[in-house]
Amino acid sequence: MPDYNDESLLPKNRIEALSDGIFAIAMTLIILDLKTPENIPFNLEYEELPLTLLNILPDVEAYAVSFLVLAVFWLRHQLQFRYLKFANRKIIVLSILFLMLIGFVPFSVGLVMRYNDIQLPTLIYIINLLLISVFLSVQGWYISKNKKIRFEEIDPLILKKYYVFSIVPIVIFSVSLIVSFFNLRLAFLLIYLDPAFYSIYRIVKKRTSAVRYKLKN
Repeated sequence: MPDYNDESLLPKNRIEALSDGIFAIAMTLIILDLKTPENIPFNLEYEELPLTLLNILPDVEAYAVSFLVLAVFWLRHQLQFRYLKFANRKIIVLSILFLMLIGFVPFSVGLVMRYNDIQLPTLIYIINLLLISVFLSVQGWYISKNKKIRFEEIDPLILKKYYVFSIVPIVIFSVSLIVSFFNLRLAFLLIYLDPAFYSIYRIVKKRTSAVRYKLKN
């Protein structure tokens, strides 16, 4: 049992509980911004309904992409804490800043839903995601370098993979930020690459493992 002095202030499960709560609230608030169109007439013909619903398709897209991106952030945060024994001051500060930015996502997504043809809301949204990625990467790097707060040595291959997973989102959101000055639609589509990257990586990894297994046998 750690002695909670300056270097070990809080059991890690307290931060994990706070993290789960904030992620759950943020994900719920995003769907609350997705509203049924208010101007649909009661006598609308069945054939006309799909065309009317197309008006909220950009909002549905913003919700779906943001939900998946938040899910990836949550997963990466959970994986980091697998190696953590307890949280010191720096971990607490980094986690609080990270969660503060997570809590801001419903607001930035809401701006995109309302003003998807204006650059500023998209800019705020992308910067929000970029800063989250940066703080999460810094926290992961700090955990990997601080042996006092870790359970065990981290396998070099796992560490290398983590660094790649940390850099890729930062690159994606940085490119998306630059592209937003020229093409808002393309900038938003680039955000798809964040959750897609993890899915593609797992598919490639499974197929590579299967090929290696066949070659050995």
